[in-house]
Amino acid sequence: MAVTTEPTAEERDATATAVATATRARRERGAGRPRFDDVWTWVCAAVSALVVLAGLVQAAPGIGQGLGWSGGPAARAGVVGTTLLLFAGQIALCIRLGPVLLSPAEITWLLPLPGDRGRLLRPRLVRAVAVACAAALPTGALAAALALTLQAEQRYETLPVALLAHLALAALAVGLGTVAEANPIQAGRIRLLGAGLALAGATVLTCGTSAPAVTEVAAWSGPWGWAGAAVATASEHNSPLTWAAALAGLAACTTITLRKAFRTAAAIPTDALLSRARTGREVTQGATLLDLRALTLVLQSTGGRRRWTARIPMPRSRWAVPLWRDAVILLRHPWRPLLACAALVAGFAQLHLVTDWLTEPNHQSAGPLKAAFMGLLLVVPPYLAAVALSEPAYQDTDRPRRALLLPLSPGALALSHLAVPTAFLWTAGGAAWTASLLSGEGPLGAYATALLLAGPALVGTTLVGAYRGAPRYDLLALSLDWYAALPFILWRLAPTLAAAFVTAPYLWHTAYHPTATPDADTLWLAIRSATVLAWTVRRIRHQAKDLHS
Repeated sequence: MAVTTEPTAEERDATATAVATATRARRERGAGRPRFDDVWTWVCAAVSALVVLAGLVQAAPGIGQGLGWSGGPAARAGVVGTTLLLFAGQIALCIRLGPVLLSPAEITWLLPLPGDRGRLLRPRLVRAVAVACAAALPTGALAAALALTLQAEQRYETLPVALLAHLALAALAVGLGTVAEANPIQAGRIRLLGAGLALAGATVLTCGTSAPAVTEVAAWSGPWGWAGAAVATASEHNSPLTWAAALAGLAACTTITLRKAFRTAAAIPTDALLSRARTGREVTQGATLLDLRALTLVLQSTGGRRRWTARIPMPRSRWAVPLWRDAVILLRHPWRPLLACAALVAGFAQLHLVTDWLTEPNHQSAGPLKAAFMGLLLVVPPYLAAVALSEPAYQDTDRPRRALLLPLSPGALALSHLAVPTAFLWTAGGAAWTASLLSGEGPLGAYATALLLAGPALVGTTLVGAYRGAPRYDLLALSLDWYAALPFILWRLAPTLAAAFVTAPYLWHTAYHPTATPDADTLWLAIRSATVLAWTVRRIRHQAKDLHS
């Protein structure tokens, strides 16, 4: 029988004192009140961000002058197109994640009670507007820095105009998201509006320089364009009446939308609140666990929308079935090929910009660190394009049971995912090579060569990232010091570093010496591509066997 001892009087007094002290501290602090260290952390983060953004805005005109930019139609198209794309992203985020959010406990216990639902939901809408406005402040500062960089002149009124414009734009997105959350019919229209704005922004960025009329039509097409028009006009130092009228119209539309949102907040159905609460919880879990694939699955979930079903006849050959599956998946996710095309176009634009920057007469020679950094930046767009095209492989790794009935081994099925993305990159490289021969554009030909020779290796590195399994959180438990995250970061960036090993030297040498003979560089690019491709093939086979074992 266990022997228990009664606490002494001193122990009882110490316990009572500790309980009383904790109760008094909890009462003084209040329920849910943030602690001093939390407040101090947020204050330090805000001050640091303010210092960085202020320095960026102040240095923006000098950066533009160093790059040789001088405003004009290109600057206006850049500001307007970026604003349209940003607002389209804000609409998509508000429709997917809120903006009116409740916890499952509040939805289950408080909403069914008799009373006014608006008294519970409207404060959440106020909180969403406050959070959106807080996030709009750094966005507005970055927009001002972009406008001043493209204009290459200091305009002191640009920063306040950009801040006001993006504050109103963020509040407008929250209002539209609330209306979509309350009315499913309006949700489809607002989602279509966001897709149209994304297309318009991409069109302005692509054609706005050569066709300024396209920029003007998009800039004055509605409140989503008035924000960009106001910032661009303020940076051009035109009449203040123009950007003042644009801001006034934007503020009026935002006020009307928010008024309607507050009226319809009480009518948000419980199913919509539960769906967004579940989505918000999944996003929080993915962000906390640093699981990028989980975040991607949440953001690309259908959310009740009908998805277009591609119907392609199934081939009779069993070796063509994996290729058919990959083509069907990409057709069922059409934004993936579109994102890959956008990334490839952005990669060529980045290469052209770096080439012009490095060939300026007053530009200093680049050191090893600068060369390595610029080479890594040049690799990012093609690698993102390969990642976007590797969606079929990611779906097989998300649900390994999908491939159990296929007449292929796990290794052969994993390697079959190389074919369709590589064919896509080769098609894009062939089109770019033809365009370079017709136009005589040197950087475009080098970019096409990189896609043709390094395309299989780029896709192979993305498949290594797809088949490597769950994040290795054990790598974070090596130490409590700051460098404990380095093994995990290296594990996360291993496919990207392998892609950079293949393509970065070639792209950097092309940008640094655009008139040099590319024979030796092309040969080394082919050797590195073949080496990395052989490593990825071997690695993918082992990873696929481990996944299905």
